[in-house]
Amino acid sequence: MKRYLPAAAAALGLSLIAACDFVRFPGDGGPPPETPGTDEPAPPELPVDDTAPDTELPGDPETPGETETPSTDQPGDTETPPTDETGETETPPVETPDPDPQPEPEPDPQPGPQPEPEPPAPVEPVFSYYAPGFLIPGSGTGQTQQIVHAPDILFPIKSAPTYLQSQVFMPGGGIAGGSQCAASNYAYPWRDNFCEARSANRNSPFCPTSKIHQGQDIRVGTAAECNTVTRQPVAQRGIHEVIAVEDGIISSISTYNVKLRGSGSIYNYMHLNMARLAVTAGQSVKAGDLIGYVSNDFGGTPTTIHLHFEIMQNTGGEVWSHVPPYLSLVAAYERRQNGPGEMLEPQVGVASAEEVMVIPEGFEIIE
Repeated sequence: MKRYLPAAAAALGLSLIAACDFVRFPGDGGPPPETPGTDEPAPPELPVDDTAPDTELPGDPETPGETETPSTDQPGDTETPPTDETGETETPPVETPDPDPQPEPEPDPQPGPQPEPEPPAPVEPVFSYYAPGFLIPGSGTGQTQQIVHAPDILFPIKSAPTYLQSQVFMPGGGIAGGSQCAASNYAYPWRDNFCEARSANRNSPFCPTSKIHQGQDIRVGTAAECNTVTRQPVAQRGIHEVIAVEDGIISSISTYNVKLRGSGSIYNYMHLNMARLAVTAGQSVKAGDLIGYVSNDFGGTPTTIHLHFEIMQNTGGEVWSHVPPYLSLVAAYERRQNGPGEMLEPQVGVASAEEVMVIPEGFEIIE
């Protein structure tokens, strides 16, 4: 059955619609209508269905629900600095000039010619010696072609100054006359006396003649000390220490000599004070160990205060020969004195038995 509104009611509804700007419907998403003169709270909004597909209308901004605000920049406006995520304004970094700028390093100048270094000052010799083989004229014929046969030995005298000199052809030795304590016996230069003439048939393949002196005679200390020793009782004689020249064994002790067997060499020490020896036969010794004291023991035969020193080496097969000790002693003395020796060339050549020194007829030269 149809119902019809009375004409008056319809007319009233049309007049109300005409009085409003627009008609609101519940759920249209707009703000609630304001009702003048009422304090009642606005009705709650109905939920909006988000499942409906987005419909982009012509002229809408790219992001639904947002409206692009047209730029209002005017000519001459200052650009607003960007802000970071926290909302704070980012300040562009300001370059601060270096308060103390360093100057650019200048290139190294090209090195010019360097002056020649000055040569080292020459080392002063601590002693002098004649060349090997230059014997006292008339005392024999020496061997001038020598080498250092024992390069690493210690000098056989521990500390006192020493003088390699002939005992027979210098003062006090029987040929030249004078006193064995003469000052000339205790002075440089040294002189070789290996191969010096002797009466006994003692030889060496390193000497050009036979009947020779097989070692080197060494005076020790000073002329004053020589006088002191000669005044001492025979059994007490001795001021200057004689030492082992290398490690070894005391292989034998006889009337007036002590033999030390080392590594490849045998060393013969003669004329020590045999009553004051510091070693015994068969004893092992180290280089530098005390052996005894310089004296003049010779089994009753007179001789001067000195040390006779020999070096024997195996020169082939089973043969042990006496080798020239002169240059080995020179090198050892340089090490002991911590300085070089100066080799001198004598004014004359190698002497022969007929020059200068003349051995008296019947004179016997034992050692």
